[in-house]
Amino acid sequence: MTSARPTLSRHLRNLFLGGLVVVVPIVLTVNALVWLFRLVDGLAGPLTEAVLGRPVPGIGFVTTVAVVFLAGFLFSFGPLKKLLVAVEQLLDAVPVVGVVYGTTKKVFSGIGGPGSGNAFKRFVLARLPGRTTPGFLTGTFTLKRSDGSEHEVCTVYVPTNHLYVGDVVVLPVTDVIETDLSVEDGVSLMLSAGASVPRVVVER
Repeated sequence: MTSARPTLSRHLRNLFLGGLVVVVPIVLTVNALVWLFRLVDGLAGPLTEAVLGRPVPGIGFVTTVAVVFLAGFLFSFGPLKKLLVAVEQLLDAVPVVGVVYGTTKKVFSGIGGPGSGNAFKRFVLARLPGRTTPGFLTGTFTLKRSDGSEHEVCTVYVPTNHLYVGDVVVLPVTDVIETDLSVEDGVSLMLSAGASVPRVVVER
């Protein structure tokens, strides 16, 4: 009984921390978008009504989407990109904030954010000892052994807690099954705990 208690306590702690890692980035992202929408709508709504003489339904939403796209475009170039890097370094230095921001950024970068280089190349199935698990191909490289032989291997990110926490495994290319599912499909599958998997997945 005494040995079970620390195990149970550790399991509950891991579940709680895993839940935080899942929930906090989502809540922060939603709150940020709501705040941005209210800010833009508060500015664009009266301005549009003053120019056109009547309110335009949906102008706040359209303007918010345009602002987000414009920000992504501007911060991918020159001085503004350097400014963004400086702000990110500042955020990374703040306890808790740095972890949450870093986690959120990694997830969005994985599915193809600005300047990410698409960290997740494609959704795959990885053959691990005793099981086959879904994951994301992140890269390939040639492993040169001491006997001079060369083998092509893959790095695969295997989420262990929804999408935000996971392991990177290195596998031979023969143990990585490519599928017809897109990265976005894979992200949806992970976040839904497998509920969104299609009835048929085709091996590529």
